[in-house]
Amino acid sequence: MTPEQTEVRDKVKAELKKAGLLDPEFCTDEEITRFSQARKFEIKKVMKMIEKQSLGDGNLQLHVEKLKMTPEQTEVRDKVKAELKKAGLLDPEFCTDEEITRFSQARKFEIKKVMKMIENAVTWRREAKPQNIRPKDIEKECSTGKTFVAGKDKFGRPVIVMDSSVENSKDHNGKIQNLLFHLEHAKRLMPENVDKWVLFIYLDKFSFWNSPPMKTSSETNNCLMLRFPERMGHCFLYQPPTLFSVVWKMASPLIDARTKKKIHFMGGSFAKGSANDKKLNELMGEEWRKIVGVDDTYSSTKARGYDNKKIFDDLNKFYAKYDEEKAAASKGKESIPAPTTQAPAPPPKQAQEVKPTD
Repeated sequence: MTPEQTEVRDKVKAELKKAGLLDPEFCTDEEITRFSQARKFEIKKVMKMIEKQSLGDGNLQLHVEKLKMTPEQTEVRDKVKAELKKAGLLDPEFCTDEEITRFSQARKFEIKKVMKMIENAVTWRREAKPQNIRPKDIEKECSTGKTFVAGKDKFGRPVIVMDSSVENSKDHNGKIQNLLFHLEHAKRLMPENVDKWVLFIYLDKFSFWNSPPMKTSSETNNCLMLRFPERMGHCFLYQPPTLFSVVWKMASPLIDARTKKKIHFMGGSFAKGSANDKKLNELMGEEWRKIVGVDDTYSSTKARGYDNKKIFDDLNKFYAKYDEEKAAASKGKESIPAPTTQAPAPPPKQAQEVKPTD
């Protein structure tokens, strides 16, 4: 490479890092050089080509897995962790390395922005305590399945189904508590290698009459974007009305490229073999229809794919075991004796040798 070409490559690398797209395994100097050569070292064209490749639906880093960190990113995470500890905000259950990584990624590893975001989340969790919500707390709100975890897709990602057309409450706090329970539950269902969930949102029966009020919609957005960042792998909007395309045109300039790539507006036919069916087979797996209940008959009193008795029985069994294991683990920690701070006792003096007498 000429010095000018090397300069272009380095500028592209810097732009990718700034955009949060610098995948350490994919965006090597050699790979960026190849893309640069393919676009004759024209920065805008090179960036467009790499973004299209790195934001594709086949990118498991973006849509499924935990982030593979660069040394620089790891250093930022560790600094954030140290600052949280210093501020008395290092919640041992919530502020894991993986969680701090997600907040860091959401703010492009800019320490001040990461700290502000995670400080707000920790303060909020101390008051809201979403981790303590249990099935009995959301029994009424949960009864129609307006929000529920329907199962897992082919990657092991929990699939959260939402349908505001089966709304059964006007209780803002109850609705948010129901949402938070299912977000926390989805987290607990993730296998070790999975870091994301799928949102499947029914909009075919959407109307202003059954849509949540602005206060609830705003709080829902805050929960998804600010308190559970980098958790969405894909979001499928099923049969969105025309109104949504207008809203999207207004909102999309404010949404970063990574998030926009995860959102799919899906209208038209969903019959077996259709383009939508093939796409969801690819992105969720062949069981997608059964998971979200798309072939079920619509009812205004029950979400498609939802069986209240079965799901609630499963939830109660899950949390009976989960809480029992958590209590046992906590008790085990308490029973471990604290390390002593006393200096070790000196070794016993050896008995003096008694010499035989004549």
